[in-house]
Amino acid sequence: MSSELSGGVESVGRVVAGRYRLLDRIGSGAYGTVWRAIDDLLDVSVAVKEVRIRAGESEQATAELITRVEREARAVAKLREHPNVVTILDVVRDGDLPWIVMEWVPSISLAQVLHERGALSREETARIGLAILDALVTAHSAGIVHRDVKPANILIGDDDRVVLVDFGVAAIASDPTITDGLIGTLAYMAPELFEGARALPATDVFALGVTLYCAMEGATPFTRATDAATIAAVLRENPRPPASADQLTSTVLAMLDKDPLTRITASAARSRLVAAADSSRIPVVDPTAINHDTRSIDPIGAVDAMRTEPVQPEPARHGEAWSGRAAGLLSILVSVGAAAAPWTAEVLIDLPDWLRAVALFWSALLGCWAVAFAYLFSRPDFLSIGPAGISYRCAGEDFTLTWEQIRSARVVDDHLEIELADGTQATRYRERRTPPKPATGSTLVFCRLTDLRGASAAGMESAIRSVSGTAG
Repeated sequence: MSSELSGGVESVGRVVAGRYRLLDRIGSGAYGTVWRAIDDLLDVSVAVKEVRIRAGESEQATAELITRVEREARAVAKLREHPNVVTILDVVRDGDLPWIVMEWVPSISLAQVLHERGALSREETARIGLAILDALVTAHSAGIVHRDVKPANILIGDDDRVVLVDFGVAAIASDPTITDGLIGTLAYMAPELFEGARALPATDVFALGVTLYCAMEGATPFTRATDAATIAAVLRENPRPPASADQLTSTVLAMLDKDPLTRITASAARSRLVAAADSSRIPVVDPTAINHDTRSIDPIGAVDAMRTEPVQPEPARHGEAWSGRAAGLLSILVSVGAAAAPWTAEVLIDLPDWLRAVALFWSALLGCWAVAFAYLFSRPDFLSIGPAGISYRCAGEDFTLTWEQIRSARVVDDHLEIELADGTQATRYRERRTPPKPATGSTLVFCRLTDLRGASAAGMESAIRSVSGTAG
């Protein structure tokens, strides 16, 4: 077996498997080199990927790399009908090594585009995001996690087709034979990977979030001078908010949630970008409008596919904590018991008239308290964060703010704080209905997380990011 087959000038003109003639090297991935080649049998251009085996590599390491390449072929073959994934045409053996033959896509990588042009327009960023999310949703449904989504692995075709490539490090749920190590590009890796978690679909969503942030801002949010600083930034730092606050921005920030459990899913992110594209007339092409044989777009079918109905995210709703419900029920029982106590005592002793009048007053007062507690118990506190705004019920009263009235919302010291859009808004809001625990200036302390069942700072901030961009 050859110990060094990585691409070099001497490989140009080589014929692989007696059929594919190498013309020039077009790129390198984690485990191989990709060549542009000619299929001498069919006289068409193809892309051929060879395995990179370093000199002196052990037999075991060589076998693992070969297995990864073959696994890539199996992974991408499952997605061969998708227009945003490069199509596998053949897998051949040459020199005891596998070679993957793929369709040739005349293109430039997104990394090259960003290097040459800088930040992209928001429409172009959304278009690329939709295409890659389409590919990831399909891959994830097939049990495939890409694990290395980044600008270098996204191709922009000469016909504007967007393609996700290099599944060489993909994790396949049904293939347990490959160990799941720390693989990828540091600045694009999700925080949970550095903590030893297995790569999951949420991992790809985070990496694409970094990619789209880079596309619309011209720089990655977490890249630092050293690898250690980069890892620390991924784990602990939040990206600088982009200048433009719109649905694209809110979606990308939701993709960068540090917690994989509250991070937006690929399908939900795609739905939000479709809604944003619909409202701003960004063309959205349905994959079914693509002719898979020629890879050309049917313009009539594409136009018909542009009008996709926006999908609004479901409001995040938190009910009153069980401790509050228990306290309310106990208050009702105590009030009823205290109101009935004098008449229970009269069964045992004969009360004088004056004491009976006091008991009547006592029972009426405690009975009113019991009715009030029952009313509050029937209207439990809750917090709702949805596309329309933030609503909170406290002590039987409802308080609502629309996103137009809110400048920012955040969790500080176990409290949800809301900064109103202008300083005078607090006065007008107070006239309409007194807000819970009003703070000084234009900031309202809306509620305590401990008063709500299942509420957490990370989950609440994720919900705010997920829905705040849908107001426009």
